[in-house]
This record gives sequence, structure tokens and C-alpha cells, in this order.
Amino acid sequence: MFSETETISRVPGLSPQRLQAWVARGWVMSVITERGQIFGEIDVARLRLICTLRDEMQVDRDLLPTMLKLLDQIYGLRRELRATWQAVAAEPEDIRNRILARIEPSK
Repeated sequence: MFSETETISRVPGLSPQRLQAWVARGWVMSVITERGQIFGEIDVARLRLICTLRDEMQVDRDLLPTMLKLLDQIYGLRRELRATWQAVAAEPEDIRNRILARIEPSK
């Protein structure tokens, strides 16, 4: 977990004003502790992504919430798919083969 100052130092192009604006818009979450606002690794990665989208790709501020929501959905689906594959991998070989046969029908 990183303080606000540590977070800003880890994200090129991030200023205190930008960070607070993006937290206020709900684009990134923080946890309030007695140390103040703290951010996790995933928050730092998201802040880097937002900076890249805004600064390098020049994505309009009004489009950014939609893009972030779609990316969140994609990552959520990837987590679900990974969990499904882990569940399949834990099954006996005959069951795995039947499942895989349904997923990848012969051509």
C-alpha cells in the first residue's frame, strides 16, 4: 500500500490535483487510514493506465468512464474464465476431455 505521495511518485504525469480529481470521479479508489489516503498496486496500475489514455492517447475525459467500465468488464470476465479453467483442470481426465470436446468441436 502506498501513500498519496508515494503513489504520485510512481505514476509519471500524475499530480496531486489529478489524483484527487480522479478519486472524486470514482475512476480510482483509495482507502482512508490514520496515515491518510492509501492506494494499492492495482490502483497504481489503473492510474498509469488513465495517464496513458489521457496523455499519450488523448482520450477525451468524457469517454474515459466508459472505457474504464469496459476494461473492468473485460478483466472481470478474464477472472471468471480463469476460475472456470481451474475448475475444469481439477476434474478427472474423462470429464475434462468431454468438456473440451464441447468447447472445441472437431472441424
